[in-house]
Amino acid sequence: MGLEVKNLTISYGTNTVLKDVSFKIPDNTIIGLVAPNGTGKTTLFNAIIRFIPINEGEIIIDGQAYRNTTEDVKALHKIVTFFPDQAELYEDFSGYEHIEMYRDLWKNKGTDVQNIIDRLNMDGYVRDKVKTYSLGMRQRLCFAMMIAADTKVMFMDEIMNGLDPVNVELVSGILQEIKQEGKIIIVASHLLENLDDYADQIFFLNDKAIYYTYDRHKEKREYIKGYISEAGYGKLPELPKGTLYLNNDRICIPTDTFSEQEKFSVLSKIQALGSSSVSLGPLGTNEHYLRIYKGERNHENA
Repeated sequence: MGLEVKNLTISYGTNTVLKDVSFKIPDNTIIGLVAPNGTGKTTLFNAIIRFIPINEGEIIIDGQAYRNTTEDVKALHKIVTFFPDQAELYEDFSGYEHIEMYRDLWKNKGTDVQNIIDRLNMDGYVRDKVKTYSLGMRQRLCFAMMIAADTKVMFMDEIMNGLDPVNVELVSGILQEIKQEGKIIIVASHLLENLDDYADQIFFLNDKAIYYTYDRHKEKREYIKGYISEAGYGKLPELPKGTLYLNNDRICIPTDTFSEQEKFSVLSKIQALGSSSVSLGPLGTNEHYLRIYKGERNHENA
């Protein structure tokens, strides 16, 4: 059925961090949560899991509202997990013991710990003490612990931190696999282009609320996208309405009115003006981030 947050408001004294936040997330969904530091990502996680008090609003999972009672909070923690902080790991325990601990805490006796280890390529070190682990090894361990808990809702804060490109790809693939088990996974990440590899929707937090939702499966408008200097931007010909110039170096030109020859001509022009890469496609998470948080300049002829 899914997770629903209704009219959520979080305040500390006179400081309102989140105001009237509402959204619905169906089962089998991965949400990317994006915002600059200090704009409420972690606060939203903590509010949903009831680690902090809620001034107003409701948390509803599969039609059940979870209120701020001891009974409800205990029930909530059986179906929601928060990505472990590496500081919470026990240095003299092995990775295997950590995974077993999370399996047992959530009473998942049928969970195959070795299967989790194999999927994450951890067998070469998982029985060593955590104090010998690198940052990336610790991060994979924390992810393995989440899989062992096997809860309906999973909050993952900066899950890719410390992972090399090979393991970023590995974890991205496993996220897509486990969502098919009826999971709701919310990933806060600064690796914006990586979110485009696996997230179904991206929530952008701004002005204390969900400012914009980017649905990767619905956004189809095609743009010519490239990097171009201020000087190069000034040399471009008349461009169509909706053209964006982001962060003083990223050009995004809608192709709705272009013929195939016109597309090729504009692509060639941007390359000739020094763009290191030019592509065709919809706006991605990175472009939306620049548009929302860095501001945009519409072409003077738009």
